[in-house]
Amino acid sequence: MHVPFNIKTGKKKCTALLCALEQLFWNLSIKKGYSLIEVMCSITIFSTLFITVLSIQINNLKIKSINNEIYNYSVFLEAAKNNIMYNCSYDEIQKLDFEKKYYISKENLQIDKIKDKGIQNLFVTEKPLNGAYLVINIEEGKVMKLNLKLYEKIRKGTKVIECEFYKGKYHRTKN
Repeated sequence: MHVPFNIKTGKKKCTALLCALEQLFWNLSIKKGYSLIEVMCSITIFSTLFITVLSIQINNLKIKSINNEIYNYSVFLEAAKNNIMYNCSYDEIQKLDFEKKYYISKENLQIDKIKDKGIQNLFVTEKPLNGAYLVINIEEGKVMKLNLKLYEKIRKGTKVIECEFYKGKYHRTKN
């Protein structure tokens, strides 16, 4: 074992014997088995934190996707309501009821489809089996009560967005 001479420790000069003893104690204080355990513990802690952050980010993306889908469906529902209210006549709505066309399937739940085909042409007679769909309930009378319900499957459950409005042959009286 090589021991350097003239190493100053504090104020005293280190003699060969003192230097050898200090180095021996210093070598004994380092436990080589613990360095491997410390590395394994730090890798475990790092990977646990990384997996936690990754799972939070994945859940965040799923929630953003669901929120975006709900937003698009609510915008479509509002557009469908306004289109029926302002662009469809009383007779066209009665025709939908007579033909029992109450459903709009998921493929047609887009605002562009309303503009291209018209809202009356989007309704079909058969209830869609999978995916989101819109249902119109029509209560006849001098003033029709229309209820739009949009059903969407989110994870394990079904969410319903509902809108109710009136359409009919009525005149407002002047006061």
